[in-house]
Amino acid sequence: MAARVLPVLRQRRGVADQSGLTAAQRTANLAGALEMAPAGARLLGAGCVVLVDDVMTTGASLAEAARALGGAASAGVLAVRDEP
Repeated sequence: MAARVLPVLRQRRGVADQSGLTAAQRTANLAGALEMAPAGARLLGAGCVVLVDDVMTTGASLAEAARALGGAASAGVLAVRDEP
C-alpha cells in the first residue's frame, strides 16, 4: 500500500504546554486548536487517513486532529502511536 504525507492540518491558535495537564485539561487546551488547511479536503480525496502521534499520553492531540478533519476523511481515520 502506497502512502503519502500531506500537509492538511494547521494550527488555528496557540496552545499551552501539555506537560503537567490532566486529561480533561489537555482536551480543553486543544479544543478548536487545529483546522484543515486550504485545499486539505482536495488533497485527502477519498483515501484512508492515518494520524500519527509521536508521544501519545491521553489521545487529546489525535482527537483534535480527527475533529479538524471532519468529514473530509470519508474513508475513515486511523490513529496510531509508537509504543516504546
